[in-house]
Formats: sequence, C-alpha cells, structure tokens
Amino acid sequence: MKWSLVSVDGDGAGRFSPTHRLAEISGRGNHRDPFREEAVVASPKLSHIILNTSNYEASKNWYLEVLEATIGHETETKNACFLRTDESHHRIGMFEVSETDRSAAMTPPGSAAGIKARVNHMAFEYEELEELLENYTRLEKSAIVPKICLNHGPTLSLYYEDPNGNAVELYYDTKYDEEQIAAHYAGGDRYVLGAVPFDPAEKLKEFRAGKSVAELIAWAPPTG
Repeated sequence: MKWSLVSVDGDGAGRFSPTHRLAEISGRGNHRDPFREEAVVASPKLSHIILNTSNYEASKNWYLEVLEATIGHETETKNACFLRTDESHHRIGMFEVSETDRSAAMTPPGSAAGIKARVNHMAFEYEELEELLENYTRLEKSAIVPKICLNHGPTLSLYYEDPNGNAVELYYDTKYDEEQIAAHYAGGDRYVLGAVPFDPAEKLKEFRAGKSVAELIAWAPPTG
C-alpha cells in the first residue's frame, strides 16, 4: 500500500491517507491557490525494529500490552522473542543482554566489535527480490557492502552497518502465508535461528539467467 499526503491542516500538519491519488495540499489563509503534489512512500519501507534490553521480561510484556501484540516465537532459553502485530512474521523483536550498551550477547548480524547499542537493528523491506538485489549492486559501486547476507526462510536479508555502527537490514519478504509462518515458528530455534548465508551477486546473476524467484528463495534449516 502507498500512502499519499492528502491535505495540510490549519496548524500546518499533514494528514496521510492510503491512496494512489495525487495529493491536494491547501495553504493557510490566502497565501496562494491550492496545488497538487504527490508524496508517496516507495520501496523500501520501514518494516521492523529489533531491540537489545537488559530488562527483557518487562520490555516484552510492555510491548505485548501496548501494541496488543502476540508472541510469534520465543527462544527456548527465554532470552529473545519476535512479536507479531499484523500478518507479518514479526514487527518487534528483542534480545536480552546483561548490560544494554556493553554486552556481547545477541550481537547484530555481521557485527565484529562486540559492543552493542540499545537498538539491535532496523529493517527496510523491498517489494521485489530483483529490486533488493539490484540495490546491492548499486551500493557496491559506492563501496557500501553488507556485513553478511542471510536467508532466514521468511526473508532474504542483507545486513549493513551505518557510519555510527547501527545495523541496517535491507530485505525481501518471501511472503510466507499464515500456515507457513506457524510451521516455521513451530520448528523452534533450529528454524528461527537457522539462517543460511548467500551471495547476492550470485542470486542476481541467477535471476537474470532465468531462475525463478521460488528457486532463489528456497530455504531449509541447517543440518547438524
């Protein structure tokens, strides 16, 4: 869904509506005639956020209550969880760390420093796999490369690090339906934590050679 700016209120604040129509923005007073301007949110879109917390139970229960969320999966050791608020497999996640800014536990994907911020990582979703892979090529030309690339099953994810050390996930959602999500979570830690590394350049090469998206996103939990 794309969101368009449809008006500006009397205090200058914009209101957004889920529509593909052009926006009609009315100015204050008699400054000038209304004009039309499109303001749509394109791919990638902000999708989820993962938190580090030294107050795990309280934080989990707070988000469950405030967002009326449900637990998609919680690790067997009860120190990490993924919360659902809609049809997505997760919108909020959290990892317990002994000391919020210094614990090396549950480090962001691709991190080597061992010092963690309160935000584990933020994620942006691409609507099409080709778009994600072509963006990888575009960024590579600017010497911006991912720290690690992982096929999680529900997502194909590229993890970058911004200049401040924040982990940023760019990913394609493989569009699991509700039954597939339930089966994935029912697989326990072996499934949820069973990410498989992949080479985005190779994926793009295979895509351009005619390999289907279904083949490119295929995943099975690691053995052994």
